[in-house]
Amino acid sequence: MSGDLSFVVLGRPQGKGSKNPIWSKRVLVDSNKNARPWANRVSAAALEAVEANPDALPALVRGAVSVTFVFYFARPRGHYGVGRNINRLRPSAPAHMATMPDVDKLVRCTLDALVGTLIKDDGQVSALHAGKRFGEPERAEIRLRVLA
Repeated sequence: MSGDLSFVVLGRPQGKGSKNPIWSKRVLVDSNKNARPWANRVSAAALEAVEANPDALPALVRGAVSVTFVFYFARPRGHYGVGRNINRLRPSAPAHMATMPDVDKLVRCTLDALVGTLIKDDGQVSALHAGKRFGEPERAEIRLRVLA
């Protein structure tokens, strides 16, 4: 058992939205309607990764873990030239993604999807590394390591 599992989740990463109350039903609903489908995709990819590498992790990790998330988003069309330069990046295009969605909300949604799938509780995470970048296809690259 190596205690290390890496996998990729294809699709546009989604953040956990704010909670909005519905007073008539006395419930809180997530403001991002795409958060649940993204979380389901993350859980499915995690289970597939475990099935493909059965010796990578115990059934459900209960000890300390380190998690790394890298979220990739397609560049907006405005980052590219026009006409014959349509496939060329403009010199003014930013190198780093500093726009929505917030990286902390991306992490919240994705990490919550791993609870009950790979880890028992998100309180087990003692090291967390996360970033967002431009890249295609849109995806999330996830690495979970069991700490000694």
